[in-house]
Amino acid sequence: MNDERYQVLFDAWSESRLTPADAAELSALLRADPEARARFREAASFHGQLHAALDGLNLDQATAPAKPIDFPLRSRTFGIAAMFLAVGLTVASLGWLLSARAEHAETRPLGIRDGGFDALKGRIPEGFPSEIFTWGGDPSEVASVTDHPTALRFLEAAGEPNIPNSPRQSCDVFQIIDLKSVRTELLTSSEAFVELQANIHDGRPESSQPVRFIAKVYVFEGSPESISGNWPPAADQVLASGAQFHVSPGGKLGEWKTLTTRCVLPPTAGFLVVQLGAGSAGQPGRASPKLGDQYADDIRLSLRTRQNKAELAAR
Repeated sequence: MNDERYQVLFDAWSESRLTPADAAELSALLRADPEARARFREAASFHGQLHAALDGLNLDQATAPAKPIDFPLRSRTFGIAAMFLAVGLTVASLGWLLSARAEHAETRPLGIRDGGFDALKGRIPEGFPSEIFTWGGDPSEVASVTDHPTALRFLEAAGEPNIPNSPRQSCDVFQIIDLKSVRTELLTSSEAFVELQANIHDGRPESSQPVRFIAKVYVFEGSPESISGNWPPAADQVLASGAQFHVSPGGKLGEWKTLTTRCVLPPTAGFLVVQLGAGSAGQPGRASPKLGDQYADDIRLSLRTRQNKAELAAR
């Protein structure tokens, strides 16, 4: 590793002046050099924790190294346990904190398909989606509930189909989101994160057996085609993630709640996986209560970015 060049690139990253070419060079260096990854993880963890403390976004921190996706078979038990560790490789920096008032924040919708479940009829395609921008997952359907004529209804918890006798802990539905259309914004922004919002409803009477709802975003490098047929991933293959949970003992008639999940997007992010789920509120391995009265609707995904003065002037 060229220590001098690494330090130049890291300083540019930490001061929010990384150019697209610099971002590509830094990403390639981190992928190729274990020593550089170790140094970057340690320093990025400090910057990320400082940012979370001052900015108040409650973004969970971690620093998994970027590497090509090679998904092994994992049990749903592992996946449920990992859900409690919402990881994120943050691209925020001390430089961003000091100059935030001088920067311009932008918010734009980010390409989730059929967030209101208006186009689908009947059952959701079973299994992890094989194509981008389509819903797929465990047994679920589009149904009408209260004042929502179309909503996602979680029908039945499922185990990992490739692992015999795996526990039926949750009913999960997924969509793969390609980030190709926002690649330039990710490379040139001094700060970028995605926000997922989902409205949820528990139609059971109050004081029922608790059910946990989840809204989660996973971030990966590379091409979305590489993930088809290879879910769930190993923890070190997730570039970043964020999750929000709600434990429900039932609710009032017509009552909906909103889950809001935020996840930092590193400049090398290639695609997202959105996960919605309902299931066991107990320890990993605990079977889910009976489902069928749990719903989700109005799924919205937004990209939030900040550009510094130099970037705005170049426009």
